[in-house]
Amino acid sequence: MVKFYGTQMLKKIKKKERDKHINNIYKFGYTKIDQFLKTKYRNILFKKVVQEFKKTNLKTSEYNGAPKRSSKDLLVFNLIGKDKIFIDLISNNNLEQIIRPILNDPFYNKIPDKYPNYIVGACTARSSGKKLDLHIDSRIPYKGSQPISFLLLFCLEKMDGKNGATILVPKSHLSGTFPQKKNNNVKVVKGEPGDLLIFDTRIWHGTTENKTSNSRWTINIVITQWWIKQQLNILHSIPKKIFSKLSNKQKQLLGFCSIPPDSVKDRISVKTGYEILKKYKTNSLVN
Repeated sequence: MVKFYGTQMLKKIKKKERDKHINNIYKFGYTKIDQFLKTKYRNILFKKVVQEFKKTNLKTSEYNGAPKRSSKDLLVFNLIGKDKIFIDLISNNNLEQIIRPILNDPFYNKIPDKYPNYIVGACTARSSGKKLDLHIDSRIPYKGSQPISFLLLFCLEKMDGKNGATILVPKSHLSGTFPQKKNNNVKVVKGEPGDLLIFDTRIWHGTTENKTSNSRWTINIVITQWWIKQQLNILHSIPKKIFSKLSNKQKQLLGFCSIPPDSVKDRISVKTGYEILKKYKTNSLVN
């Protein structure tokens, strides 16, 4: 029997609290859900992250294209290609109820509105090293109420000003500008193991320096609207042993319903529904 952790991992949130978090994202550009990840699964995920880091046995500086500012970070890339539990986390219904009302494309039409049509852009584990200056992850700043992507930070360990806390400028997602190097409105966001921080990728954010000798692991998940290019070729990086256990919803979240066609004879739209997934059961996209 296939293990499925998705319905168990995160605590249920009542509608009133859910609406509060959605409003926070629109108004302030971020929200924090305390103890959203249950302790049992926080421990499981933390253990898996540490195991994968030891297995990788690479310094951040050894990755091709790694910036100097990340030289002291501890990183594990492509968690969703390493264990299905990370996909179960992303596809959790309690998380979906917060993200879907904001990021779903109402004109997608190929999948019922009650299911997600947004996708995963990346899934990485990170432990802070050097200070990270204010920046945006949306690549371009723009004004308007509609986000196009979120960054989700699941705290696996305590996060504070000493070991590399997230810093951000509330409401800066609405500025329509790139970050100022110095800002008097910077807020330090502390977190306890199990907390989840969600923010609009337009918000000005960074981290404090990790001045301790200890790790500060978070799981960093980028969620985007379906039409945005993923940060890794996820479609080629999911092993068959994981892919064969995924639901249609999970395959769609990984981007399998929005693959550009090979030819106009195939189809003329990037958008597809679950029916396209039959094509990828034994497709060479999956290793």
